[in-house]
Amino acid sequence: MTAPKSHALPHLLLSAAELLVHRARLRLQMRLGESVNEALPLDTLEHRLAGPEGRAWERLVELFGLSEPEADLLALALAVAAEPALGPLVARAQEAEGRLLPTEPLIKLMHGHPARPIWRPTSPLSMWRLVTPVRLTPGESPGYEADRQLVDWMFGHLSLDAELVLALDACPAGPTPAEWPVGKTAERLDHALQQGVELRLVVQGRGGAGRRNFAAAVAQKLGREALVADADVIPQTDWAEAFMLAQRFALFADAALIWRAGSPAWPAKIPMAPLQFVCAAPGETAPCRDGASDLTIALPEPGIDSKSALFAALVPRLAGDAQKLAATPGLLLGDLQEIGRTAPRSVDEAADDLRARARARMRGAGHVVDPVFGWDDMIAPETLLTQLKRITFEARTRPQLMEHPETARLYQHAAGLSALFSGPPGVGKSMAAHVIARDLGSNLLVVDLASTTSKFIGETAKNLSKAFAQAKASGAALIFEEADAFFAKRTDVRDSNDRYANTDTNHLLQLLEAHDGLVILSTNRRANIDPAFIRRLRHVVEFPKPGPVERRDLWRRMLEGLGKDPAPLTEAIDRLATTHDLSPAQIKGAALSALYSALHGGRAISPADLTAATEQELTKEGRAAPAATTKPRRQRNPQNG
Repeated sequence: MTAPKSHALPHLLLSAAELLVHRARLRLQMRLGESVNEALPLDTLEHRLAGPEGRAWERLVELFGLSEPEADLLALALAVAAEPALGPLVARAQEAEGRLLPTEPLIKLMHGHPARPIWRPTSPLSMWRLVTPVRLTPGESPGYEADRQLVDWMFGHLSLDAELVLALDACPAGPTPAEWPVGKTAERLDHALQQGVELRLVVQGRGGAGRRNFAAAVAQKLGREALVADADVIPQTDWAEAFMLAQRFALFADAALIWRAGSPAWPAKIPMAPLQFVCAAPGETAPCRDGASDLTIALPEPGIDSKSALFAALVPRLAGDAQKLAATPGLLLGDLQEIGRTAPRSVDEAADDLRARARARMRGAGHVVDPVFGWDDMIAPETLLTQLKRITFEARTRPQLMEHPETARLYQHAAGLSALFSGPPGVGKSMAAHVIARDLGSNLLVVDLASTTSKFIGETAKNLSKAFAQAKASGAALIFEEADAFFAKRTDVRDSNDRYANTDTNHLLQLLEAHDGLVILSTNRRANIDPAFIRRLRHVVEFPKPGPVERRDLWRRMLEGLGKDPAPLTEAIDRLATTHDLSPAQIKGAALSALYSALHGGRAISPADLTAATEQELTKEGRAAPAATTKPRRQRNPQNG
């Protein structure tokens, strides 16, 4: 970029680059003994470079610890890069046509520096890539070319190196929960920085918990902007160079860098900018860095009130429902921010979006279900509905209860919310789990205990721990089907298999008691479960087969669900509900079979279709239809033989 011709306006504010150009031209002309055509005398230029106009230059020299000879070499290289028209002056001053870049001999002649080398592989000029040696002719002193990025900085344009355009991004500080120790952490870091300690702050927490937001808030408290550094987009072959450029930019911009724990090892010989954050999962360590000290902080989980306030700020339209949505199990700060960006129109849309985000975190976790049933779908005795609603209330209330320190101290690992759903097949145990999960705004992680069990020692416990960890990370409700396969009455320890089976059972009990979320155990054979296990569960819910009233409502609901009006079939429905002891699943199957039969015949569903479909369900179970409902066989006429 060519410096503006401002010789006649010595009062005009100039960039540091323009001041360096003016000073370089004046010194080169003086060196050549030529007439000086600069309107600004040398002492004025030096004075202005030492003032606000030259702050970018002073900062560069100070941050990278340049000696006087190094600063003089860089200054002339920057001036030539900013104003290529200085090149011929440089060549004449070196008495070498075509050598347009400054060399060490020229700098020493112009400033009277001693004969020892200025540029060395270990000098800041080299380590920070401030200048690059360019050797045109073998045996001659190299010329030095300034990094173009520094020229931009001297002109007041704080832009990124090309290698960092995709790797660095701004991370503005947003609203923070009251539970986060932003001020205390900033004070701790400030003290360490004043002592000159090379320190990294490792922020541990779940992915999406707001680790970057916390780091950005701490940086803002210390008067710095935060930049997220994504090492994944940097090729391994360029890692050391990109790391150096990131540190260089952070130094000059007075910014904090936020890294992930999964980044490669940090080169020990490249100095760090003062403020570095590393986002890590619980138990994960920061990348290796010889000589660096790490301060680790476990990011506190925001309480429901804090989440509610954040949600109301991010989605003002749904502020009235913020408390309900904030109670969604597994809700993360990242979820709140994403929902705020998608601008849901209703609380149902927001709840659906939250469950979808939670399911995305559970890819590969097993059978993850988006619950589709609500309380209106449950047709059951009032006593059963009351039990289920109490479990739902407890699941929603428990997180707030555990926010009280004394309550958490006494009950954190002794009040796990577990429930046993017992009853014959098809009576609605799985549907009830759907209903509760949907009311809580969570997904349902279905685990078959029979298939979880492994013959390999330690694998069963590993599978169980993984299921609980995935449910906790995403806030999903857990349902273990065929629980009797695992909680059967304990056997005497006759061999190693019995001993390990009992060990796995104890492990599952420990997981149940320590888990923060809802765990449902489902069984068709409660009698096979050890009573000692049942006593350790919070709730035991018995699902009876529906009575005539419930069966009548179920028939109507299922037909309505198929788009059919049950009114013309009222008499048949009443008769079937009274005489046929079917489960909800059997009634659902019978209604569907009756519809297919009617469609095949090209007519509306008839009582005969319902009756035939009912008998089909009974046959599948190995039962016969009651005699009163079976059509009488036609008697043969004896006269006809």
